[in-house]
Amino acid sequence: MDFENGSFNWKGKTFNIAEQRAFRSRFERFLLASPSEEEEQYARLIADIMERLSVSNNNTDDTILDTWELLFRASEFDIDGGNSTIVANQVFNAWRIRKESRGVAMSQRELEDMRKYQQEVVANRKRMLERIEEKRMRESSHARRQSMESSGEASEDDLPSEAAFRALDLAETEAKILALETEAASTGLQAKLQFQSQIVSFLMQRRFEHALVLSGFYQLIFKGSHQELQVGKSQLEQFLPGSDLSYTVDSMSFIAREAINDVDKGVEAVNAAYEERRTMLALERLQEVFFLGEHLTELNKIPTEQRRHLLDLYRSLMEAGDLAEAKDYDGVTELAESISTLAEDFPKSRVLSAVETAKSMSDMAVFAASQYRNTGDIEKARGELMQAIEIWPSNPAIREFQMETTKLATAGSQGVQIFDDLYERNERRAIYDRRLELGFALAEDEERKPLLMEVIDQVARIDLLVKQSEELIKQGEAYAAWELLAEASKINATDGPMNQARAELAPRVADFVQQVDRAERQSKDGQHAGALAAYLAAQDIYPASRICREGVEREAGALMRGLKAENSAQ
Repeated sequence: MDFENGSFNWKGKTFNIAEQRAFRSRFERFLLASPSEEEEQYARLIADIMERLSVSNNNTDDTILDTWELLFRASEFDIDGGNSTIVANQVFNAWRIRKESRGVAMSQRELEDMRKYQQEVVANRKRMLERIEEKRMRESSHARRQSMESSGEASEDDLPSEAAFRALDLAETEAKILALETEAASTGLQAKLQFQSQIVSFLMQRRFEHALVLSGFYQLIFKGSHQELQVGKSQLEQFLPGSDLSYTVDSMSFIAREAINDVDKGVEAVNAAYEERRTMLALERLQEVFFLGEHLTELNKIPTEQRRHLLDLYRSLMEAGDLAEAKDYDGVTELAESISTLAEDFPKSRVLSAVETAKSMSDMAVFAASQYRNTGDIEKARGELMQAIEIWPSNPAIREFQMETTKLATAGSQGVQIFDDLYERNERRAIYDRRLELGFALAEDEERKPLLMEVIDQVARIDLLVKQSEELIKQGEAYAAWELLAEASKINATDGPMNQARAELAPRVADFVQQVDRAERQSKDGQHAGALAAYLAAQDIYPASRICREGVEREAGALMRGLKAENSAQ
């Protein structure tokens, strides 16, 4: 499984995971679920259907019909997703086409009998003409010959005309027979293609059990000469690369059975690794098994308690990955210690070694920046400093370097003027973008330096909150992202990137924002009951809302104080 490229390879076939977030959502939903009796009943029913379709069983028409009716029972289970109904419809359509083909065959036999009769009539007319011609030639008398010629011409005019009509009837009959043969072949081919296409579709959707069931019905409905695949050959070649086999329906059944067997063995490997306390290995194998067998009931062999433990480990690993991406190495170190308690086989030493390497590289860049600064090469010093920040933004040595640099810089009146103008216009973002330049200028300015540091801290906090909101949006947590942006707006309501993020997110959380705004307005007007109701309505939309929780507590307290005051006045 390659999360970086969003793919999963099985037996040479590469499946597209699409987006890691979508896979993560389905995988976490599986780990949160518990095996149910309904799923076990469904598994037994599907196994019974596949057993009935086995060639070793008595596959009479009544038995096949009974098996077909079981598909409707299977479709009643939520886990089936209606796919058994698709199988039943394909089988019914094939039966209907076969019934129509029998009617076509009967019409074809009747036309063949008619063609045989018409061929005999045309042949008899030809022999009659030949006998008349012979009789004319034997006549010796001119008068007799004259008479016979007239009579013969009249007969010839009639007979060829009649023969032509008979031949035309024969041609029409031949055309009808050919049309029926073409129709029968086209109808049968259409049914076969629909059947095969659906089997291939089930394989690509990883609905291997339904692919097996549909293959079983196909082999019972169609003759052995119709088992070769007309569609899906390119898809099967991806499963069997480098093979020059003749692909048949049995090939698809083989692939489906192999997938089911691999999932079953994979689940056994997951449980064995977990029992041996190889939790990381169990989680890795489970992710592979889950993607291949997401729709198979074999996954129910994983106990609930084991799923919960693996879920905690999985979420911790995802959080560690997010911290590493954000280059919060102190947070990674703390989380690595926590993960090692969940999984004894977690490579903590390797992770800590990578963290220390990154920190050392950042320290080396800071040291190089100090050397360039001391030699007066400000541009190279700035480049090394930016590299140090890129590697480890929260490196304490960076702050020390900045403090030392400000002591060496001379305060410039131009820098003071720029800062005063930007600060007066409340352009905090512009000040932040020029923080190095202004830091040198205001190094000795006891009045403006705290203001500059305050602005830098505020904008940095806003950027952090915006980044965190972007990560929450990727995880589908739009309301939580909005609360972070609302917190950022309290720091500086005019910040451009923050307001842009809020504008892009607003349509997705309009219902929640409307209730919160209403609550805040009514709270300012002293309408605590209305504000409390609005906060509760917003909390119904997003139960985990911190804003709503604090608002409910605040407004409820205000209402209680008001009631106590009224009671005291009475």
